[in-house]
Amino acid sequence: MDTNNETRALARKRRQRRARQRLLLAIGLVVLAAVVVLGVLLLGGKGKDTPSTTGTQAESISVQSTAAPGSTAQADTGSTQAQQTETQAAPEDGSWKLILVNADHPLPEGYTVTLKALRNGHYVDERIYPELQQMFDDARAQGIYPFINESYRTAERQQQIMDNYIARYENQGMRHEDAVAKALTIVAVPGTSEHQMGLALDIIAEYDSDSSATWTWLKNNSWRYGFILRYPADKEAVTGISFEPWHFRYVGVPTAQEITESGLCLEEYLEKQG
Repeated sequence: MDTNNETRALARKRRQRRARQRLLLAIGLVVLAAVVVLGVLLLGGKGKDTPSTTGTQAESISVQSTAAPGSTAQADTGSTQAQQTETQAAPEDGSWKLILVNADHPLPEGYTVTLKALRNGHYVDERIYPELQQMFDDARAQGIYPFINESYRTAERQQQIMDNYIARYENQGMRHEDAVAKALTIVAVPGTSEHQMGLALDIIAEYDSDSSATWTWLKNNSWRYGFILRYPADKEAVTGISFEPWHFRYVGVPTAQEITESGLCLEEYLEKQG
């Protein structure tokens, strides 16, 4: 009997000791969590004192981080900070809207642009933002929900996309020369891409994996907001780029209307204008 009582007493002491240990561990974890939270708050407070760069978040334009057809690029989710380009200032007389950038006409040397930050790391030339916003608002009002999938790109990002396509085709068994040639029908060489201007956008559907309705609406209505379908199916021989129903370029409302009504592509229109 005494032995049993002694055994029970020892067991009770062990339970009490383990309970104290668990309590001390819990207290330690609470203290550690409090320290971490305090540190985050302090760092966050310091971050608020940092001056913001050019551009603000455009909360009402939707984007997504998956690649559009014909594009391997991903949006950097969560980034809303604006950035500056590495090239020279665009003309302020309105001619910036009609700068031709393609394989034969690279970006003007030193071209720069002030960017407006959208969501998920997307940026556009701040001068096109009001009409872009209005286009998205009007589309949604008509039951069309567009997503910006690609916008402004740096030269480095453009090169990365080009390299990815070349590698993909080489992995399919193509010779390097053939892989490069095929990639060039889809992706522009850095310095010859409209995406580096902040005037070009790849747009797909928000909810439906089939973006056909979105592209049809944009083809028929984007001119009202100064945008054109940049690479039509029947102009591949002129543009040098395969048909891209998702790629729209800002040129201003009057020019967009003329191009759309005439059926010309930008190259043909500018040549006609002399």
